Order: sequence, then C-alpha cells, then structure tokens
Amino acid sequence: MGLNLVFGLIDSASRYPDHPAIICDNRSYTYSELDCWSAKIAEVLLAQGIRRGDHVMLLAPNVPEFTAVYYAVLRVGGVVVPINTLLLPNEITELLEHSDSRFFFAWHTFAEKSLLAFEKVDSCQTLFFIGAKREELPESILAHYALSPLHKPNKFVLDELLSVVPGTQDYEQTSSNETAAILYTSGTTGRSKGVELSHFNIFSNALYSKEKAFFLDHDSKTIAVLPLFHTFGQTAIQNASILAGATMVMVPQFEPKRTLTEIEKHRVTCIAAVPTMYNLMIQTLHRRLFDVASLKVAVSGGAPLPLTIYNEFEKLFGFKIIEGYGLSETSPISCITPANLQINKAGSIGLEFYGTQAKIIRNDGSTAAIDEVGELVVRGHNVMKGYYKDPSATESAFMNGWFRTGDMARMDGDRYFYIVDRSKDVIIRAGMNIYPREIEEVLYHHPAIREVAVIGIPDETLSENVVACVVTLEEAEVTAMELQKYCREHLAIYKCPKMVLFMEKLPKNSTGKILKRTLRKILLDENANR
Repeated sequence: MGLNLVFGLIDSASRYPDHPAIICDNRSYTYSELDCWSAKIAEVLLAQGIRRGDHVMLLAPNVPEFTAVYYAVLRVGGVVVPINTLLLPNEITELLEHSDSRFFFAWHTFAEKSLLAFEKVDSCQTLFFIGAKREELPESILAHYALSPLHKPNKFVLDELLSVVPGTQDYEQTSSNETAAILYTSGTTGRSKGVELSHFNIFSNALYSKEKAFFLDHDSKTIAVLPLFHTFGQTAIQNASILAGATMVMVPQFEPKRTLTEIEKHRVTCIAAVPTMYNLMIQTLHRRLFDVASLKVAVSGGAPLPLTIYNEFEKLFGFKIIEGYGLSETSPISCITPANLQINKAGSIGLEFYGTQAKIIRNDGSTAAIDEVGELVVRGHNVMKGYYKDPSATESAFMNGWFRTGDMARMDGDRYFYIVDRSKDVIIRAGMNIYPREIEEVLYHHPAIREVAVIGIPDETLSENVVACVVTLEEAEVTAMELQKYCREHLAIYKCPKMVLFMEKLPKNSTGKILKRTLRKILLDENANR
C-alpha cells in the first residue's frame, strides 16, 4: 500500500492554497508557499544526490524552516531525523554516526556546533545552514568557508540554492511501512535510542488526533510551543495541523507571557503542552490578564498532570485540560480523552486512542484486574517498527506482540487509564512499593509549593529512602519539617519523605519534563563528596 506523509501537505495546498499554514513572529506562509518551498528543498537534495531511504538530520527550533525541510525530506522518500536543539557537539556527532545520516540541515544559530560535529563524521556528506544568509552566519563559520579546501567541501547556505530551482518536484510514492522518521528518545531513563516510525505510524496518529481527539479543521489555529523535534509537538500539532489545513502559530522557544500573547493575538483555538508549561502559564495569568477566550482545546502529555494544575486551569480558562499519554515509540498518542466527551476524569490519561488497544499486565504477563496496578502495554497502528540498529532492545520492548511502556498504571471500570508512575521510578522502602506521583500530588496541594519531584536514593537499612526536591513560590516561607508534617497528615508514614531539599529550579529536558535521573545523580554525588 502506497503512502507518503507529505501527501497531507500537498492535499491541503490544493484545497486551501491561500490559507495561512504557518505564522512565526513577523513571517507568514500560505499552504501553496509552504508546499512550493518544500518542493524546492527537495530539488536541492536531489541535486546533491539524495536517494530514497537516505537519512537526513534536522537541527532546528520551532521555525517555518523546520516544517519545510521535514516535508522536503519525506517528499523525496528520505527519512527525517530531527534532534534536540540542546545537544552538544559530541552528542550531535554520536547521533550523526548512529543514524547514518548522509545530509544535515542546521539552523544558523547552531552553525558552530553543527559544523564541529559534521567535520568528524565521514559518512555525513552535506551540511546545509538554514534560516540565514551567508553574511549573517557567525564569523567563525565565514572564516571556515575560506579554508574549505582543507575540510569537507559540501557546506551550503540553503537559501542560496533555492533561487535556481522551480519548486515543482512531485513526491516519491513510498510504502506505508517504510520509515518516515527516526526520533531519538529523550534519554531520561538511560541512553537515547532511535525510534523508527513508519509513514503509516505518523500519518494515522496525526489523522486520528485531528479527527478523533482535537477535532481540528480548516478554521482551527494551533500553537506550537512543544519542540517540533519531539514526537508530541511533531505529530499532534505540526502534522495534525497540516492534515487539517489549519493555521499553526510557532513559538521558537516557550515563554509563558509570549505564549499567552500569541494566543490572544492570533485567536489560537488549540494548544498541546506539558504540565510545567501549563503551570507557568497559570502563574503568569494570575499576574496579568490576557484574553484567551478563543482557546477551546488544551492537551497535556509528556508527564503526569498534577490535579492542582488541572483544577486551576479550569478555573482560569473555563474548560478542562485533556490529559493524554504516549511515547516516541507510539507515535506518540496511545490514550486520550477526546475533546468532545462529556466525561473527563481528573487524573486520568483517558481511553484507548482510536485504533489502538491498551491493557494492564502483571509481572507474569497475565491481565490485571480492574483498578489493580500493573504495567501498561499497547498495540496498534501507532507502535513503532523498532529501535534503529538495536534488535535486542526492540525484542525486549515487546511481550507477545504488545509494546511494554515501562509505566505503572491502572484501569477503572469505564476503561479509563491512570498512570501511577514509571516502573523505574517506583521506590522500594523496606519491601513496600512507593509511587512518587502520589507524594507529589500531596505536596502540590501545599500553598508554598511551585514544583516538586520525589525520588528514591539508596539506604543500607531500608533499600531506598524518599526524598522530596521542591521549588517554592517566591513569597513563600516554609521549612522542611513543616512539609514533612504536612505529608504525614495526608499519607501513610512509610510514604513520607525522610528528606526535603529546597532547590532554585528542577532539572528539565527541552520539553519541560523533570529529569529525575539527573536529580538522583546530583544527590548521590553530593553524598559521595561529604
């Protein structure tokens, strides 16, 4: 069966040629302009010798160039490899090598680290700088051009090549199971792995997001605050918006005031974000009034949504956040409460996503009872092909055809699912399982708390001890003893933190997810140095 994800762009361009596809700062592109731009980049790639199935790395923030390059690569039957903009040169080098990328598109502000990585990887043949003219590149890059005979010669400023191509390139008729993208996992629980997603994986997840969850159409306006290199923003916002012929407002880097301003200015109707972003937006709204009445759909994912944020959002915005769930390996959405359902259960990630199946299993693989905690497993159109060049990791990720998420969850009698915690985050104290999210929910209700992360650290007597890392509100005054007492009033004693550590901020990845592995390392290193 033939299917190429780029067809969504081509179809929307034919139906809504003059409708705005992307708005970013003072730039705006119609669907016909975006389609032609994508075709021109595809023609440049063909001139540089790209072949069907070649891998193309993309390093860019939320800017129109990201979307244009993304669909250009797909148009010629290539595989797009979007990577985290926060990576350092050695990390980019590692991913260039592991992904076997032959071509590399780098946003101009990342030119120096991209060039350092590119020069070290012989298999990557061509580097394109995007988003700037030659004279706007850093001085070090311009100096490097003068020495080009001493280095790999194939380095181009993309805009210089686009003026000589017509932008009429047709798309390659790929099969539905061919790889469209390789997404590297965030690495919050270990070394990043390359998740291979097919055209059908991504297309179906974006299509069902548009039609069965967010209900996007031609008149919708979405806002891209989640990084587009991440699966959530890429599929649920970018690809779903393109399929709907909707307008996507891009925010290059999340900032709560800027985001609320864009919602007000462009009358945005749909947002997808992580809990940290919603928390910061709520705090900003308490300080300043924005007109956000246009917003009708708000989706949360990437991390559990604290009930305090859920309730406060409804109070300020007048409707409920939809909490969904997914991973890079599931394209990403696996569970969600569709926006048109009357029942939206607080704390639930919702129902099985359209076309997927989910269940809770025990350690022996048997199906758990209603409300019994076990591991969440899924199968369906959304599940990845596998981990790139890692068959053993792929094999261990599945059990009897079901993908093992590694998340502890339960299912109620209405088939609504609830994430309890990641299996790797479960704390075992004197033989008792403790789920950090339960403690975090209690602490989030304390009026002094802005953010909290609960982790376990080794203890010779009890196996592990509970540590709460908290960030307080600026004007708040509270002691560790007061917070421990508060926990004892709401939790069984064995669940209460032995230590409460105050921090200026919690370590997060680019999507706002709190990095508990980093927190553990910080605490263990501090203990070792005492």
